[in-house]
Formats: sequence, structure tokens, C-alpha cells
Amino acid sequence: MDRVSARVERGEFFTFLGPSGCGKTTTLRIIAGLELPDSGRVIIDGEDVTYLPPYKRDTAMVFQNYALWPHMTVFENIAYGLKVRKLPKEEIRRRVKEVLELVRLEGLESRYPTQLSGGQQQRVALARALVVQPKVLLLDEPLSNLDAKLRVEMREELKRLQRKLRITTIYVTHDQDEAMALSDRIAVMNLGRVVEVGKPDELYRRPRSFFVATFIGRSNVLKCRAMEVRGEEIILECSGVRLVATAADTSTRLSPGDMVYAVFRPHSARLDPLPGGANELSGTVSLVSYAGEHLEVRLESPVGKLLVYLPPDFRVSVGDVVKFYLSWDDVLVYPVVE
Repeated sequence: MDRVSARVERGEFFTFLGPSGCGKTTTLRIIAGLELPDSGRVIIDGEDVTYLPPYKRDTAMVFQNYALWPHMTVFENIAYGLKVRKLPKEEIRRRVKEVLELVRLEGLESRYPTQLSGGQQQRVALARALVVQPKVLLLDEPLSNLDAKLRVEMREELKRLQRKLRITTIYVTHDQDEAMALSDRIAVMNLGRVVEVGKPDELYRRPRSFFVATFIGRSNVLKCRAMEVRGEEIILECSGVRLVATAADTSTRLSPGDMVYAVFRPHSARLDPLPGGANELSGTVSLVSYAGEHLEVRLESPVGKLLVYLPPDFRVSVGDVVKFYLSWDDVLVYPVVE
């Protein structure tokens, strides 16, 4: 971990996203009180909880493997945290009933975890966290053990619950789709550092860092030389091809002659010329894959291997030459850091 710092707003769904081993789960465990930081502080609702034990932090955590007690029923698993807090039996019964309805598990309170599906077990783990009414809900890759269809369903369920309860939620995942669909804001991590924080659309459409541009979503990367710099507009030379691009971060200072990376998304490619002029590229088709809403077309071009998304009804075969156009503000420029 390297000076990780983030501020989460009340009622926000905030996600730490990054590759395996980047430090996101360690960050979550520090917030939960399961790990102690070497330096720095954890502040929850204005209170310094850095050295408080987990049960005094008013947080609740849902683990990747759910961590349900196999010898306890659904009711007993959910009620466990309330019993530890020595709440009256009637209060426990009432709150467990409410949260069972909230996660849509009514009628299953007498079953054991082994009698439940993966999705149902995940709901029990979530209900157990919600029933104690924490200030902060912590989720450590809770959907990673589910199949693809169920993951999407539970993703929607999580979002529904968080919006309904307006509970401050901190989520950890390496799954970009999950992060983009669920989050109000995302902190992208790499090598123990927070690289960039932003709203999902900001991180996708206009990432300020090269790591985020290539980590989130799919992208084409060209190594080019800056020929002219006109404010945000930059003229590039890429393997003999001239491109007009825009600086990804306006605070970055580039000079003519600097080596840069030019990055654009596959869906930015247009088959028809754009008004006012645009970048023009072409390449020979090496692979075509049908992806439902679009064709994924691999091209061999003078600037290197490219991936573009084309309309699903576009007729194209291996060996064809495809010409496409890019708006200058769809091509983002990042300095090459040696």
C-alpha cells in the first residue's frame, strides 16, 4: 500500500477497482478493522476509528465466500450479530423478518446454508450485514462465486437495495462491468496506489491516466510522436500516418518531438466521414467475430494491429480492406513514461 487516500460521501456507492494484488482488499480490511495501517487514519462519520476493534466501528462486511455458519439456519445466521449485541428477542425477530423481506428470502428462514443456492447464500450474507444497520456496508467481491447470469441478477439486486436504503457502501472488485454498473464513483488501483478516482462515465470516456485508459474497457494503443501542440489539440505522427488527437489530461505538458501513446476505443470507429474532417485510418481484416450488438473486427494496418466495432449487419470478410474515421477528441494522448 502506498499512501492510499479516498473520501466516500454519505449514501454513496464507492468501488475500489483494480487487478489482483493491487491492494484493494487490504484497503477494505483496514476500513473494517481487520488490518492495522502502518500510518494514516480511518475516519467514519467524523470519528477516528483507526484503532477501534471491528465490532465498535459500526460497519458490516460481506466476504467473498459469504462465511455463513453451516450449523445455523438462515434465521440464526442473520440474527447472530443482533444476539451478540444482546438485543431483545422480539426486536431480533422483527429485524430479521424485515431484512428477509428486503432481500426476498421470506419462507427460507429454517433452511441451512447447504440447502440454498449460491445466489440465496449471497442474499443471506447480505441480510446478515444489513440487519445490524451499519453506517458503512463493506463488500469484498461478493458476486465472484456466482455464474454469469446470476451475477448480473444479483448486481441489479445490490443496486436496488443500496438505492432503497441509501446506505454508504464500499465495494471491492476486479470486474469492470460490476464496477461500472454499480458505482457512483470508482477508485482505480494499481500496485498499491489509487491511480484515479471518478464517475464511471468519466473514467471510461475521458480517463486522465494511461493505466485507466487501458485497464477499463477495450482500447487501441498507438505509439506516436507529437509534431505540433495547439493547446488540447495535438498533431501526431504514427508510423507515417498523421493523426489529430486531444490531451487526456490538460495539466500534462507536451512538446513537439515527445513520444506519446494515442488511445482510442473500438466503438469510436465510424464508417462514414465525420463533418468538419476527421482522422482516417484503414486496415486489412484479419478476424471477424459476431458479438450481438456489433462485429468485432481485427485489422492489420500501417500503425499496427487494431480492433474496431462495426454494425452487426455490415458485410465484411477476412482479407477485405476497411476504411474508418475517428473524431480528434476520441483519440486521447498520454506521455510515454520511460
